[in-house]
Amino acid sequence: MDESQQVQRALQLIANLSIDKASQVLSKSIKVGAKIELENVYVADISKATEAIMVSDEGDVVGAYVDLVGDMPFKFLFYVAAEDSLTLTDLMLRKELGTTKKFDIYVTSTVQELGNILASAVTNVFASDFQIKMRPSPPKVVHDYASTVFGEYIMEAAADLNEILMIESQFRVVRMNIKCRMFLLPTGDTQKTLASIVAAA
Repeated sequence: MDESQQVQRALQLIANLSIDKASQVLSKSIKVGAKIELENVYVADISKATEAIMVSDEGDVVGAYVDLVGDMPFKFLFYVAAEDSLTLTDLMLRKELGTTKKFDIYVTSTVQELGNILASAVTNVFASDFQIKMRPSPPKVVHDYASTVFGEYIMEAAADLNEILMIESQFRVVRMNIKCRMFLLPTGDTQKTLASIVAAA
């Protein structure tokens, strides 16, 4: 198994553990049955990934950028379709579905909290399961077209790289399918540390 495969395997393990924890916290936050399902973890060419997002996510999204800082730093991005962010806001604030009708301070707060929940779940897994000290920075909320949000994330986090480690996931809240995307990009020597996790297993 080469280093790229080792990193992908380690990220798959970490993603599964993180999403399981995030699902539990999310269910408690919105007081209804909720699950975040991992769809895929893979290494993708950045230019192809950007093109794919331009095709698949044509509308505007609301998301959060988070720096995961510590012994194994990552750049984290989470976003959800703008329309679905309104539904999530109603759920988080215990409002009747359909109450929130436009992007406002309450939507910003909800997406910021969701970004914090997801990023904290990742860092908690590193700390509890692998004894790696990490913490999330305060989420920065963005509202724009998906391709723009993703493009800015890439420019900041991976301007000099050709590939990106990607995690795709989907929210399932009650009987609604609310799709989201999450991206984790290792920085510095993080890939070597991920590879060592697999090697030591």
